[in-house]
Amino acid sequence: MNLLFPKVSIIIPCYNAERWIARCVSSALGQNYPNIEVIYVDNESTDESMQIVKDKFGEEKNLIISSAENIYPDCWDEAREKGFQLSDGEYLLTIGADDYLDPLFISNCMQYIATAPASVLAFQSAIRGVNNDSGIEVGDVGHIYKTLTEFKQICMIQCPVNTPTVIFNRRLYEDGLLKTDPESYSGAADYDLYCKLADNNVFIYPAPMWLGYYYRWHEDQATWNMQKKETNYDKLIQDFWREKWFPSKDES
Repeated sequence: MNLLFPKVSIIIPCYNAERWIARCVSSALGQNYPNIEVIYVDNESTDESMQIVKDKFGEEKNLIISSAENIYPDCWDEAREKGFQLSDGEYLLTIGADDYLDPLFISNCMQYIATAPASVLAFQSAIRGVNNDSGIEVGDVGHIYKTLTEFKQICMIQCPVNTPTVIFNRRLYEDGLLKTDPESYSGAADYDLYCKLADNNVFIYPAPMWLGYYYRWHEDQATWNMQKKETNYDKLIQDFWREKWFPSKDES
């Protein structure tokens, strides 16, 4: 174990991201943080994503290339789980195959985590949106809350977490706390995961500023596809956790 620079595993699940995957993988490998591994997990892409990664980065010593069965639509859970299994980092990050990182992103995040590593088991930061067509930066989106109670209250309205920026301490994975339920919640399964973590008194510490994550907005991303679904998965999650956390007086 490197006490000064604990290892960070950057997992990249990928489904049909041939337009963006080279920049994503390059930005992960190009982090200035001295102790990383990058794990690319192809989720049965039907385009050239896997071949691009093999051709451009196949000789990189810090890169693992693998694949996972694509079972659930509009989510990365199967590929991320495979990445968790292959990883040996003390910290785990899963990023979007259509996104990219500033070279300082991991270093910036780990500086915050290092202030209280025993307490900070999960950490998130703001995203900086990028327009896919123009490449123009379109503003930052972040979440600020101070307590678990406040976090739970926000969860009743919306998901207060920028999923691809979250860095987890490996202990959460080993304790079985990073299991998701995509069969029930499809691409919204991470929303439910954050509620489960809060229910287990795990606080996802929010950074007060953008630390280097570029989030690409485009019409094919899973986030937008989820909005077109007949089932409102966000509401299902909110209703379940509202009943558990904030039962009405008539039910108590």
